Amino acid sequence: MSDLRSLPARPDLRRLRDEAKARRRGGEFPTLALAQLAIAREHGFASWPRLKTQVEALTLEAGERAEALVRSACSSDVRRARALLQVDPPLAGHDLACACVSGEAAEVARRLRREPGLARTAVAPLGREPILYACFSRLLRTEPERAAGIRAVVRLLLDAGADPNAAFDHEGWRQVPLYGAAGIANDAELTRMLIDAGGDPNDAGSREVGEALYHATEFADPTCAALLVDAGTDPEVVSHCLGRALNFSNHAMVEMLCRHGARARAAHLHQAVARRRPARTVEVLLGAGAPIDEPAENGLTALRIATRWGNDELVQVLVRHGADPSLVTGGDRALGAWMSGAGAAGTGATNLDGMLDLAAQSGDVEAARRLLDAGAAVDGAGETGRDAPLGQAAWRGHAALVRELVRRGARLQFPDGGSALGAALHGSRHCSDPEGGPTMRPVQEIPRERYANVVGLLIEAGAPMPDWDGHPRPATIIAELGLDPPA
Repeated sequence: MSDLRSLPARPDLRRLRDEAKARRRGGEFPTLALAQLAIAREHGFASWPRLKTQVEALTLEAGERAEALVRSACSSDVRRARALLQVDPPLAGHDLACACVSGEAAEVARRLRREPGLARTAVAPLGREPILYACFSRLLRTEPERAAGIRAVVRLLLDAGADPNAAFDHEGWRQVPLYGAAGIANDAELTRMLIDAGGDPNDAGSREVGEALYHATEFADPTCAALLVDAGTDPEVVSHCLGRALNFSNHAMVEMLCRHGARARAAHLHQAVARRRPARTVEVLLGAGAPIDEPAENGLTALRIATRWGNDELVQVLVRHGADPSLVTGGDRALGAWMSGAGAAGTGATNLDGMLDLAAQSGDVEAARRLLDAGAAVDGAGETGRDAPLGQAAWRGHAALVRELVRRGARLQFPDGGSALGAALHGSRHCSDPEGGPTMRPVQEIPRERYANVVGLLIEAGAPMPDWDGHPRPATIIAELGLDPPA
């Protein structure tokens, strides 16, 4: 790597931009984005935004760096915050907001001694009370060495009179410290601290369901969710959040919610069986009151759904608990035999597209093949790209299934204007769990490799670049996955 270009001590971003424009005009690159990417890589950075962040860290005024630090730390992408702190460690104590997001407890203590009322005063740059900066700092989760300091900051603020139920509005959703602690950081110690200080887990505001418990159920560890339920979360909200938990293959969370009073409904049972959750999860739902023979909107009972998937274990569990076998049709049994490999593909089965959608979500290539062979539409029945099997597989990073669907002729462009490549690039920034979908975990926790594989497959198949002007641009995301954007 000795041939890398070095940045000067005071780099000039405008000069780098001018260089990119000149190299594009000179015909070296077909687009400005590719010229900027090349310059970034020549300096050892994966993308132009990463180079830009480094230049800004070296050249912005202290106040501008402080604002950039706080905004990044309180977003889902903390890379800019980390770069700024690496270049300028004292920036962590520049002002109260910086100290809160960075876990600089000594600096927070010093400021509170001088002005105790700061604990309940909204401060720049986001106009929030200090406790909200600390509890919504993603550095609490992404930087273990700062976690203890951020917890200490929250303790200092609470001792100084900070409101554990302070809030700000985000697009109509009420955001409180418990949401940051339990639903974003999933930090049991901080969650317990806030509850002990009077934090109210019922954070719905004007909505029927709030953020804290809903997003806490997205994590493997049920500790924070249990703390919120035990602190008095509305029972109806607990039952609603059971549905979110079933989007993930997480028996421990489902069991905890049911044990703590969640009322299982027929929809929960249908969801668990259709997503082929373990038999013990289905038994827990039945024990929590799920009606066993109530049909879903498509008319299928849980037993019929299990039969159609060829899931003999779930069939046996449901029958043992009293499901009515007489409701199962010959078509259900024939499809189930085909799905399990014990029979020939039949014709005329209904709801295959819905089953294919679930197979795409879970990345089950073999189930998808069998459903397609039985007559499921390769492009699904919906008109939106995200609902199409290829859209689901690409968005969730299931490379093997993307390859199979492309091989079978799935369209790369969707009727709603979206595309498979766009779905994959969006998923690489938002789909934290390939089966459960988006969570509140930081971007850094989304595995880059699975999306690099999907994006590479789609580019090779001739997928066009998505046409959007948002930030970051498609070419930037592709570059950060370690791939070359198509010209």
